[in-house]
Amino acid sequence: MTTVIFFLGVLLLSLANGANDNFKGMATLWGGGILSYRKALILANIATLAGGCSAFVLGAGLLSTFSGKGIVSTEVLQSPQFVASFAIGAALTVICATWLRYPVSTTHSIIGSLAGAAFALPLANPLYGVLVQKAFLPLLLSPLIAVGLTYMLWQVRSVVVGKLVTANGTVSGDGGEQASPRRFERSGHIASGFTVCFARGVNDTPKIASIWLLGTTFDLSTFSIFVAIASLMVIGSLIFSYNVAKVMSKEITGMSESQGFVGNIVTAMLVLFASKLGLGVSTTHVSVGSLFGIGLVSGQAHWGKIQQIALAWVLTLPIGFGFAALSVYLIGVFLN
Repeated sequence: MTTVIFFLGVLLLSLANGANDNFKGMATLWGGGILSYRKALILANIATLAGGCSAFVLGAGLLSTFSGKGIVSTEVLQSPQFVASFAIGAALTVICATWLRYPVSTTHSIIGSLAGAAFALPLANPLYGVLVQKAFLPLLLSPLIAVGLTYMLWQVRSVVVGKLVTANGTVSGDGGEQASPRRFERSGHIASGFTVCFARGVNDTPKIASIWLLGTTFDLSTFSIFVAIASLMVIGSLIFSYNVAKVMSKEITGMSESQGFVGNIVTAMLVLFASKLGLGVSTTHVSVGSLFGIGLVSGQAHWGKIQQIALAWVLTLPIGFGFAALSVYLIGVFLN
């Protein structure tokens, strides 16, 4: 029965992750009016599936970070009660956030659930310092870095475009062929959105795969597991993405096409760089941090919604902790 609960948790976590996260790279494209929701959703899922399959090579370093190895003992990692509670806690956290229309971090939910399941088990003795170093600090710093980089890159872009306009006498978007920054940025914006969704697949698939590999005894190749998780993400996104996608695209900030392009470049760079280094950053925190940066440069930030999202981020860790700890207790009672 514990095995059934475990696989249910991994299944629900994969579906919920897709629903909450897959569209995030396309938020600026729908929000800026470049693509329709349908086209953006299809492109987002193609990129996520490609990224999830590529994560077998590009994101392998994250398997160790989120497996619990080095954080709790080997005996605890082999406990069916631990792995089932870990998976269920993370899944319930992301499901609740998606239902309430908050773009939250699957990474945060996994970390909170890992800590909660370890805390609730007798003699687990989790090394919280290692968990903070490997995952919590990158999560804390990544949105701040995204805000700063988006703001700085926008200033650089403004200077470069200003010089092009002065040199060529062509105003962006007036139909001029020789110097048309907006023409270039539209193509670049779509490409950058695809890259963000690809990077998200690379970054998140290994995190869920690490839970799967922790609890499964089936003789499946690691690559097959990556493909299965990425496919479940796509299914969750196609069915349940709309509400969170609308929040990301329409309710955080107004934006121009150029501002959205800059934000997506920052998100893609940070997530791919972190995945390669095995750092546990959140695509959500980076992409929403970039949107906050866009709000700063555009002056159109919706601060009420930003405060709500920030509060949801703060609550994700303790909610994941609580769900996982409660699962340990309930599974223990049920098994006994």
